[in-house]
Formats: sequence, structure tokens, C-alpha cells
Amino acid sequence: MRKVFSLGALLMLAMCAGFVCSCNDDVEETPPATVTPPSGDATEDKDTHEYVDLGLPSGTLWATCNVGANSPEEYGDYFAWAETEPKTTYDWSTYKYYNGTTMTKYCAESKYGTVDNKTELEAMDDAATVNWGADWQIPSREQFEELINSSCTTTKWTTMNGENGRKITSKSNGNSIFLPAAGRCEDTSLYDAGSYGYYHSRTVGVGSVPSSHSIGLRLYSSRIHSNGQSRYSGHSVRPVRVKESIAVSNIEISKTELSVKVGATSQLSAIILPENATNKAVVWASSNADVATVDETGKVFAVALGICTITCSATDGSSVKAECKVTVIKNDNSGTLDGHEYVDLDLPSGTLWATCNVGASKPEEYGDYFAWGEAEPKSDYSWSTYKYCQGIEPTMTKYCTISDCGIVDNKTELEAMDDAATVNWGSDWQMPSPQQLEELINNSYTTTAWTTMNGKYGRMITSKSNGNSIFLPAAGSRDEVTLNSAGSIGCYWSSLNTGYSIYAFNLSFDSGNIYTYYFSIYSRFFGLSVRPIRVKK
Repeated sequence: MRKVFSLGALLMLAMCAGFVCSCNDDVEETPPATVTPPSGDATEDKDTHEYVDLGLPSGTLWATCNVGANSPEEYGDYFAWAETEPKTTYDWSTYKYYNGTTMTKYCAESKYGTVDNKTELEAMDDAATVNWGADWQIPSREQFEELINSSCTTTKWTTMNGENGRKITSKSNGNSIFLPAAGRCEDTSLYDAGSYGYYHSRTVGVGSVPSSHSIGLRLYSSRIHSNGQSRYSGHSVRPVRVKESIAVSNIEISKTELSVKVGATSQLSAIILPENATNKAVVWASSNADVATVDETGKVFAVALGICTITCSATDGSSVKAECKVTVIKNDNSGTLDGHEYVDLDLPSGTLWATCNVGASKPEEYGDYFAWGEAEPKSDYSWSTYKYCQGIEPTMTKYCTISDCGIVDNKTELEAMDDAATVNWGSDWQMPSPQQLEELINNSYTTTAWTTMNGKYGRMITSKSNGNSIFLPAAGSRDEVTLNSAGSIGCYWSSLNTGYSIYAFNLSFDSGNIYTYYFSIYSRFFGLSVRPIRVKK
């Protein structure tokens, strides 16, 4: 049964270019024949919603109707992505997770909103789960791609009881489902009904598809594919469920007790039983992150003296878990100076690295941001506020070796009065030199891994000789009044100016790489992080 909406103005954001997955296009050249509802291949479940087994490799069972429909050809209700109720107006002003300027949930890129790195719908935001029950959910991107994979199914544009859509038929058992071309809702109007079908997945758009979109399935008369869809747009929902699963019965953790020195790491592993459990994914957690943290792989990082419990828990709803008692003991190669902790990574230079950024109290905290040569954080980072220039670039008044850049004094290394580490932490601390930064990431001495600590992304740098580690959070950078790329990029100053005097040497990294730079996009006025060092006496 069609739903009628009043005519309204069409307000759509420009859709970003989607991607076309492996799909099949069995197009009818002659007027389509009417197909009848499936007979003998649909199964009724305890929630009275019918489903079909298409013999897919994943075991996914597809519902025979859309949410809000009573028969396969009915359009059903329309939902904005991550919303669970139909409504009368579909635009950004009514979208649940948009505050007028940015996304407030399910965002992986700071330019689109608050980064939480959630990539799939939670149950509370899944229209299939909320409306049909816990056994049902909106399909994932992978389930849609499997559904239209020509190795598994054929698809044909046809009609059912007068409604256009696509019949998808299993190659393995001949069972089929019908997806009506129900169109989409924009503002207060229904568009493209009978010509196109738009179906939400539970997967958010990332990478080439921005965080203001979700991945969805689009039906045409000539083809069917998966691409990015605006979140606020009202689309159909076709629920799925998975064949009866085998629950986790036990988790065997590699160690039940563990002693780790402050600043060191230790790897835990888990065996999931039975071996044929449907969902063998686990989550790791620490009872006290101030004592020790643990990442998603089971690597434990000892933060401070004390005792805590590391727990490995099944994610299949079985509540099965295993525990390891972790005791963090004193590390003779670490210590505290002037109230600030440091770690010895056994580097050739004898450099001792602080465990926190200036302005932070924990390794994962971002801390303060400093323009190069300034010792206090501020609200605006620009040439107009930079201490050692005349308000514009290039008019340097200190640390300048080129007349074209300002007043030449041939100073290249920060004096103590301009070193943010020395000024804020005391005379035993300083900002690292370029050589100390290069030594830190030299793969002869350390390994570096992109990871998280207490929900913050960054790089864990671990000594190859003694196993001690430091964590550098990806704190981003400040430009004028804006914080950029927090959670995606880390940028750390050195104590040295470069040959081109408007820049300073720095360490930068992202999820894929870690570099040291003499020239980069970061002019001296940018606000970057500072990680202090000291040298063994």
C-alpha cells in the first residue's frame, strides 16, 4: 500500500560520489511479468514476521516485507538513518543526530561533527530492531553486497501485484525476495515511487563517502547497487536476521596473573570455545585505567603502581568472560621528577621521555597547544597573535636566519625562556631536539603502532630492548580558533627552527605513517603538542 505525502520543496545536499559493488543486472527487455508472493519458501518466526533463507554464505535470513508493510510489494514506512519512527518531514532540521551544523553521533571525521568512530547502528537506533524485536536488524553493507552478488543471486526488475521493484533469487536454492521500488522521502514529499528503491544499511559512510551519509542499497530498472545516501532522507528498511547461532561457552585467557613494570607492555591472548562459536569477537577492558590500560588486541600498558583486573568478554550476549589480575610494579628505568613521570626507552642517547604532554595529567590526554617559541597556550593561533613576528608573515623578530623572513639573529634552537617544556615543568625538562625525535621513531630502537588508550587514538612507541612504552595521543593542531584533526593526526614540536625561518622541525603521524619534518604545513604560529624529555644524569 502506497503512502501519500503532500507536495513540498525538495531540499537535498549534494550526494557524494558512491561506489558500485559487485552486483548483477538481469534486466527485462520485455514488459515485466507479474510475480506472485513466494510460496513454500517463507518461514514464519515467533514475532510473526516472515523470512526467507536464500542459502547465502553468511547465513543471513531476509524478511519478506519492509518495516511497516504487510505484504512483500507494500512500501511500508520510511525512516531517516538511525531513526526508528516514520515522520512527516525529512530534512536536516528534523534529523535526530544533527544539531544544526554538525553530526552528533556516528561520525568518524571531525569536519562533519563530533568524532565517536561508531560505524554501525546501535540497537537503540536500528529501525528493524526497535520495531520488530531483538532478533531483527537493518542489513550491513556487507549483507547488501552479498545479497546482490552475482555469485549468489540473480536480480530482475519486475512487478508484484502492480508494484515495480526487484526480485532477487538465490542461485543455490531458488528462493527469492521482492524489494519494491518505494522511492524516498524528502521534506514532506515522496519521490521516485515506482521508479527507484532506496534501502538503508546499518553502516555509516566513511572514507570516500563522508560521515553525513550512510551506505544504502539503490534499485533502478536497469541495475542495482550500493552507495552513499544522505542520512536525513526517508528510506525503506528491509530487516534481516541470522540463523540460530552457537554461543560462546568459555574463554581461556593466556595468563590469569601478570606483573608488569610501569611504562612497560604485556600481550594477553584468548581462546574462544567452542571453536565453532558463531561470534568469536571479544572486548578487553581494565577495571582501573589509572593503573593499567588494555587495547582491542589484549595488549596491556602499565600506567602506575597498583593492582587492577583485565577482563576479556564475549560479545555474543552469552556473558562469558575471563579475567587476569595485573600488578603494576616499580620500573627501575622510570621515575618521577618535579611531579612529572618519565620512561626510559633504553635509547642510545639516554633520553628519558615524559609519559604525558604538557598540560595533560594522563598519557592519552591531549594537553595544551603551543605556538613554537611560546610557553603559554592561548585562544587564537595566527601570525597576528604570534609572539615573535610583527603581525604578518614573514616578519620574524627572533629565531631567524634569512633576511627575507625577518630580522636575522641566526638563532635556531629555543632558549630556555621560550621552551614550553622548561617554562612549564622546570629546568630539568626541555622540548626534544630533531635528533631525539628521529631516534624515538627509529625502527632499530623502537616499534610504533596506531592504537587507542581509553578511547583516544594515537601511537604507542615501544622500546625493542626493554619493552617500555610511551603513548602519543593524536591531539591534532590549532589554527586560529579551530582545533583540527583531533583523533586523526598527532603533531609535536621540536626545539629547533628550520633553515626556512617561518617553520620549525616537528614530528607528525596519522593511522598509517609517522614522520619527522623540517618543512611542513605547520608554520610557527600553529598550536601543536609538546612532549617533554630529559637526559640521564
